[in-house]
Amino acid sequence: MTEEIRLPESAVKTLSKKSTITLVAGKARILSVQNPDFVRADIGELCAPGLFPPGYKESLKETAETVLNEGRIGYTVPDGDNKLKKLIFKHSIPFDLQTLVLEKLRDEARNQGVDFEKYKEDNMQKYVAVTHGGTGALGASASMFLTDQKNLVVVNQRTWQNHNLIVDMHGGMIWPVPLIDEQGQVADPDSILKLCHPVKDKIAAFLFTLINNPDGAVITDPDEQAKLETIIKEIDVPLILDVAYHRLVFDGKETQSFSPEILRKTIVCGTYSKTLQIPGERLGYISCLDPRVTRYVYFYNRSHSGCPSVTSQRGLIAHLTRYETAPDEIETYKKRLLNEIETRRNILAEKVKEKLGWEIKRPGGAIYAVIPLPIDLIREFGDVDRFTLDLVDKGGVSAISGTVFEFRVRSTNNGYEVYTPDPTSPEVCYLRFCYGFTPTDRVELAVEHIKNFITNR
Repeated sequence: MTEEIRLPESAVKTLSKKSTITLVAGKARILSVQNPDFVRADIGELCAPGLFPPGYKESLKETAETVLNEGRIGYTVPDGDNKLKKLIFKHSIPFDLQTLVLEKLRDEARNQGVDFEKYKEDNMQKYVAVTHGGTGALGASASMFLTDQKNLVVVNQRTWQNHNLIVDMHGGMIWPVPLIDEQGQVADPDSILKLCHPVKDKIAAFLFTLINNPDGAVITDPDEQAKLETIIKEIDVPLILDVAYHRLVFDGKETQSFSPEILRKTIVCGTYSKTLQIPGERLGYISCLDPRVTRYVYFYNRSHSGCPSVTSQRGLIAHLTRYETAPDEIETYKKRLLNEIETRRNILAEKVKEKLGWEIKRPGGAIYAVIPLPIDLIREFGDVDRFTLDLVDKGGVSAISGTVFEFRVRSTNNGYEVYTPDPTSPEVCYLRFCYGFTPTDRVELAVEHIKNFITNR
């Protein structure tokens, strides 16, 4: 018998992954307690005090009293409470997908000779599954489609770090391509298809973020949407649509709808972590026109994490019920929240230009902005990661360097591998600043800190 655990190569590879997120967050957590002027812009959360989702807090209090009286919290079903799934279907999933499902249910009711309204009420929940946050939804989707033969997932080369981790942990590999820029402009379809051609037979899915992290890129132009759909149709695999920031779009614009042809092969992965400020509650969902997909989540949740939190589900039920009982209250809440976040974005862009002389391409949505850093400045520090860590230690601001969000692919003797550009590369010389977490009155303070840090370096 061997004396110690011997980890397989795949586990060792996972443990070797490095990210400045962990280092920055660890330092910032300590320094923000010690220094009241320290500004945290590293956390990918939405925080708007005084704008908690209507109904949620009241439900938490009621549930707490019930638990104290009964002395227990029981299980729910692995894929979520049916009442919650119906409310998600009615008030959360994209309208165009909802329309397709209702058309399908109408046809089924007609063919069976039954009342449509009753049939709809009895069956709509089959097209939704509750997951452990958006990460759980993405994990279930990756698990569903990745195989030994098809193990690649196409993604934008600038994307959320966890997209790479989720696919990797489920035995696959991302295939990063320069799909969309900060302004929501999609690359020429032929150029993207050319990059995918060598591995077309190994592509399992296409993962696209409706509003991108880290730069808030969002497609609002029909012509750009048409280019994206051309690419998706040609690759011809299921679309995993990450809608974590659904409806957080600025300047009075909206995201573009996907065509029915695309939606029929789309798995929508949503979460309430960002839009409702409840990331710790771990509530997300999957919705798809094919009920086999949502049924799969039942087994995925059972094997990976068990049932979603009962308390969180009750809170979300209470909130989504307000869409029907107090629609004006909900509309006011959503408008105030969007206005708050858009105001922070504008302050950040204006103050970065005013105090630092740098131009920010204003994000079209979400809760982040990319602050480009001059190459000469980064060279003085050695690389962008060193700049970011020094900014935390000496500058009083925590943000995340571009090395966390940029992915590329290159050939090796054994095939292909994903890598991140060197931290000295211009491609990664930027900060992701989360103004979603930074209170409005502290956004300018953060920019002032950055200015002082650079001036006194």
